Amino acid sequence: MNIMDITRRKFLKYCGQAAILLGLEAWLQKAAAAADGTVPLKFLRHIITADAASSRTIMWQANANLSGCALEYRPAGQIRATKQVAASTTSLFEDKLAVFFSSVTLTELAPDTSYEYRIIQGERATRWHQFKTEPANRTEVSALIFCDSQCSGSYDIWQQTFQTAWQRHPESQFAAIVGDLTDNGQSDWHWDNFFAAMGTIPEQHPLVPVMGNHECYGLDWKFCLPRRYLASFALPTNNSAKFQGSFYTFDYGPVHFIVLNTQELELHELLPGLLERQLHWLKQDTNRRHQPWQVVLMHKDILAYDEYQLGTQQKGGISDIGHAFMPVFDELGIDLVLTGHMHTYRSRGHIKDLQPADDGPFYVLSGPAGNRYYPVPDDRTYDRSAIYQPTPPHYLRLHATAQELTLTGCTTDGEHIETITLTK
Repeated sequence: MNIMDITRRKFLKYCGQAAILLGLEAWLQKAAAAADGTVPLKFLRHIITADAASSRTIMWQANANLSGCALEYRPAGQIRATKQVAASTTSLFEDKLAVFFSSVTLTELAPDTSYEYRIIQGERATRWHQFKTEPANRTEVSALIFCDSQCSGSYDIWQQTFQTAWQRHPESQFAAIVGDLTDNGQSDWHWDNFFAAMGTIPEQHPLVPVMGNHECYGLDWKFCLPRRYLASFALPTNNSAKFQGSFYTFDYGPVHFIVLNTQELELHELLPGLLERQLHWLKQDTNRRHQPWQVVLMHKDILAYDEYQLGTQQKGGISDIGHAFMPVFDELGIDLVLTGHMHTYRSRGHIKDLQPADDGPFYVLSGPAGNRYYPVPDDRTYDRSAIYQPTPPHYLRLHATAQELTLTGCTTDGEHIETITLTK
């Protein structure tokens, strides 16, 4: 055997191994670059599902059609358990722009488990993100409630309100935004700034959107279907194709949350039958709930203040929305109703049979979380407490166990507004 032949063979072998290693290194560098967020998506976000212990809806959007997008997920650190789900994508052409909205709903997740996920498109991928499912029998819930995040000129105030609340209450499980998310519901600029202000928090924590009247305004400020709102949020089903996304419910710990649509004025011609279908659905839904608490989230308030009402043909007193829903809330034993729209804070206490009472649903109005401020007159019949005007940006923190529900109002600057405690 020739020593030179052996050396040559080894040399060729080592060259081959080096080529493989160099090729692998190049592939790893390419994969690392791709995994550093090179899929050109934006506003990755979690949307509430009916059961946060076993499911998650994850959405994102882009200004180009990212065909072939999918979501990879796995229990944290379990590489061999990685699964892939193809994304469902819809498009909307509005405000002279095409926007593509993608969503994936993960089901049959393990309760109380940490997961990681990323978005892939061909050889490109985002970085891995994390979330954790809720325990199957969670006995408490903490949430942040924001009303009227709409802004003009800049969404800096909304950013400050949202980010400050999460910094103070990082234990919160989700954030509800109770209507008028943006100032104009079809404006791409408004929606982009609304989502951008929330940063990366929605990449882990679900959003609970509630439709407001400004979601039903077109670029010409005339009433229109809330196309951008409906495209932006893949919401739990209400078993109605016509009204999907308009109203829904979900359970979180000891609370059954009911999200209602109060845009009867804006949508009664564009979406006829909305109120009637919603009331019928509401009665059926509450008959199936098992949680000790029932909390309603809806945008327009139960009181009119200085807004003229077509139904009552007057200003002040119970609003048209109040007349439509409050008797049903009495009948169904709703515990707490949270509203916005008026851009101020008022607590009314319990109201039953349309009169102040010692029991019945408890009503709280709050907002704004953005930079739009309006003077609101007093209602001496129903208002039990109020904040000064112009009302500063603020939020509510809700915490509930099976026996006690606490609602605390706080301004962005740290001023305590009020704490309300309800007991079972």
